[in-house]
Amino acid sequence: MKTCEFCGEALEVELLDWWAGPREFTLSTCCEERYWVAREDLEAAIAEGPQSEAGRAFRKWWEEQTGRPLRQVFSDWGQALLDYGLEVRPVDLKTAKEFIRRHHRHNPPPVSWRWGHAVYNGADLVAVAMVGRPVARRIDHTRVVEVTRLCVNPELAQAVAWNACSMLYGAAAREAKRRGFGQVVTYTLESERGTALKAVGWKVAGLTKGGTWNRPSRKRIDKAPTCRKVRWERRIA
Repeated sequence: MKTCEFCGEALEVELLDWWAGPREFTLSTCCEERYWVAREDLEAAIAEGPQSEAGRAFRKWWEEQTGRPLRQVFSDWGQALLDYGLEVRPVDLKTAKEFIRRHHRHNPPPVSWRWGHAVYNGADLVAVAMVGRPVARRIDHTRVVEVTRLCVNPELAQAVAWNACSMLYGAAAREAKRRGFGQVVTYTLESERGTALKAVGWKVAGLTKGGTWNRPSRKRIDKAPTCRKVRWERRIA
């Protein structure tokens, strides 16, 4: 048994309580001096990141205390919060459409639907992707599917959603392969960098002309941006 150099009692730095919803936790220590040392270690884990020595030490301590995995501890408005890590799950059409309707920056939910994916972090629904028939009529819908919408909840802390988009694009490609499709496509605005797509092996296939769907012979109200868009694809062996 280790002895605390401050109080002379048995060394104690334990998890007193934690809450999955608000991602908060409290510590129990043998004395006040030991508490402030534990606080310094926690602040180092936050500042230096999950792959640092301090970050790995905190994750190891957490898993010893709870038996549960943890991706990182992060700071939001000065408060230390827990990032439990991401999990991809299926999602039904109603849930996906409602999520996109509430959170997407510039597009409503699409009509086309074959299947969907969701990413959770603990109890939080972080992001969803809808996969359907290609919007462009010249693309062979028997061989190709399209990620018609991908949306992340902007109300969550950025650390909670870290890597969620890449996981969704990867899940869509894997499911397309399982169902026998040969290619997956999606589109981003020309102003978007496509970092999440590059991370999971998608390639730029071209640039659309953009423009309005409204015509004198067929009046329409544009519900989405009319700028040029980047077409991305992932070919499946």
